[in-house]
Amino acid sequence: MTIKRIILIVLLLILMLIYNYIQISKFYTNNVKLSSNKLSKSLKITQISDFHSNGYINLNELFKKIGEFEPDLIVITGDLIDKNTEDLGLAIEVLEESKKISTNVYFVSGNHEASNSLSYELYNVLRELDIKHMDFKVKKLTINGNNINIFGVPFYVYEDDFDLLYNKISERDYNLLLSHSPNKPINYINENIDLILSGHTHGGQVRLPIIGGILSPGQGLLPKYDKGLYKIGNTTLYIDSGLGNSVLPIRMFNRVQISNIEVLPEK
Repeated sequence: MTIKRIILIVLLLILMLIYNYIQISKFYTNNVKLSSNKLSKSLKITQISDFHSNGYINLNELFKKIGEFEPDLIVITGDLIDKNTEDLGLAIEVLEESKKISTNVYFVSGNHEASNSLSYELYNVLRELDIKHMDFKVKKLTINGNNINIFGVPFYVYEDDFDLLYNKISERDYNLLLSHSPNKPINYINENIDLILSGHTHGGQVRLPIIGGILSPGQGLLPKYDKGLYKIGNTTLYIDSGLGNSVLPIRMFNRVQISNIEVLPEK
């Protein structure tokens, strides 16, 4: 191998490392617009998902961006920590900063919370900050004159759990389901749920142009539901690709992100 080829390979590796660093650290804000005839005024939701205690992200910049959006709700859809997280500092900072921006902060747990013994300490912090831990719960609230029902399920959830929650649905209210994984809600969909917010897939973490996500947990190769908006009957499913990574800190064509979602009254 010639010196020129070695230099070229080294330069390509350096460029790949720089590109990957940008993908895992420079968050993108995905702005999503929806509409509903159940709302009289707009509803603004910021979704944070799959943070995995990502220390590469500038949290000051992140929450400055969220604050500019002025959300009515902040929802954290699981895997705030990683199964290997040993220090809750970053996760607690996310919770504290969220609470400074909105009094309405809601959390559902993911598979990584279920795999980390520190999750119990994390749940205590939720209580101390008055952040609603929504696993198997329903919360009814009024925002800007809109009646909102928020339903929450953890990663490990079964059909009977959905049935119990769905019994509390009001068809006239705007019904929002928070679920870390999209896989179970897809199987146990209810036509009166207006919007499902999920994460878990990381958008495949590695994506290819046109093809999309390569691999998703629970869906395997070339997943159908990996990132973005999907319409399932009367229900809109939105999957956020998240702020962190699992297994390895690698992303491709798929920068870490949050989502600012605005649901407008249907004209």
